[in-house]
Amino acid sequence: MQPSVDPKSEKKLNLGYLIKNRRAFLIAAAAALAICLLPTPEGLSIKGQYALGLMAFVVICFFTEAIPLPAVALTIGSYQVLTGITSFDKVTQTFMGDAVAFIMGALMIGAVLVKHGIHNRIALLILKVSGTNVTRVSLGIVTFCALCAGFVSEHATATIMLPVGMGIVGLSGGFEKVPRLAKMLMLCICYGCVIGGLASPSGGARNALMIGFLRQFDITIGYAQWILMAMPFTIIMIPIVVLWLNKCFKPEVKDLGEAVEKIKEDLAKEGSLSTQGKMSLGLFIVVLFLWITASDTIGLGNIAVMGAIAALILNLVDWDFIERQTQWGVVILYAGAISMGSMLEKTGAALWLAKKLLAGAAFFGIHKGLPLVAATSFITSLSTNMMADGPTVAVLGPILLKTAEISGTSPVIIGIATSLSAAFAYLLIIGTPANAIVYGPGYLTALDYLKAGSVLFLISLVILIFGIVGFYWNILGIW
Repeated sequence: MQPSVDPKSEKKLNLGYLIKNRRAFLIAAAAALAICLLPTPEGLSIKGQYALGLMAFVVICFFTEAIPLPAVALTIGSYQVLTGITSFDKVTQTFMGDAVAFIMGALMIGAVLVKHGIHNRIALLILKVSGTNVTRVSLGIVTFCALCAGFVSEHATATIMLPVGMGIVGLSGGFEKVPRLAKMLMLCICYGCVIGGLASPSGGARNALMIGFLRQFDITIGYAQWILMAMPFTIIMIPIVVLWLNKCFKPEVKDLGEAVEKIKEDLAKEGSLSTQGKMSLGLFIVVLFLWITASDTIGLGNIAVMGAIAALILNLVDWDFIERQTQWGVVILYAGAISMGSMLEKTGAALWLAKKLLAGAAFFGIHKGLPLVAATSFITSLSTNMMADGPTVAVLGPILLKTAEISGTSPVIIGIATSLSAAFAYLLIIGTPANAIVYGPGYLTALDYLKAGSVLFLISLVILIFGIVGFYWNILGIW
């Protein structure tokens, strides 16, 4: 007897159907092929040209979700090998940097916190302070994330808050019932981290990198001086992020009183925090302490992974639970992003793009002062969405500081503005680990980041250039 064939499956195997269903993928592939076949521009190597082709393919696929995003990330490695950009035995090394290990370890630790209900207790604390009105709750989340990310790091803050946001969504009926609330809360977490991570030198590696570059110009920026220059941006952006996200994804419910009552009921059933729960919380505090004090020597990723291993050794969680709760696709996604950033840097494609954009600014008569700050900030903020903030500052920092020196513009102004604009990773999932972490539960799509982030991206640039650099820093006497 012949096995029956599912008509739907047969339809999916039809070439015409595949072409129609994968139109965005074919457009992305055609764009990459076109870039690769064009004459190689002056000053760019053939490998750099191939790298730009891959970048175009990835960006189109990310925005259209032409194929599953982890598959796009895996394509990044295969492409590099097939085009000769990186050898097959070296490309895998670019997929496992410290940032990738951090994402993996952070998601695993988050699963431990969820298992013992710690996220519900943090959620209840925030809701007690903010009240149950959705707008005020989102204000509480953004404020917590922004202030925490400035001193603890965006990565750790997103790890703490993801289970909290998921808990509120679950107690409000789940994603199927309140999809807009879910999207809004997830973006409150990651965008709160984005606007907070620039507030102090310890908020991100990019800040420390820029301080180091400025020292090469015999300029010393103190911890308090950085906060004085950068913190007002964070404070200004907190209500803007809250109001825009509540408008962009208008929540289905206006009050979370029902969720609060459910949290109280659940906690009453659980009673006081169990011994294992206290141990889990204690383990996370130790990990948090090590992130703050030892990440420069041990690495954020290594600390996160050691924390997850410790949880397994202490029997605080079993591997099956971690395997079910951890979004492995997000780990692959961020690994691909790190690999692409490394490729753009090593092939010289990132440097070539930066020089071309600066040349374009010069064509429009932008040579120094505030217009130059605007041009360099725009270049940096676009780059940071493609290759993460640390590599962006590492590649562009020395170029832009030298540009400032030649033009007669203060390296302090160009340098700090570059570092702040490197935080504006609103547009792509891969822009920052915080974006990747909140993408994990599956509430958000790539277009959600573009929809909400494009407005915040432009607002952030305007506030930075005219409000902070042009006005506030003038009052401080930096100009």
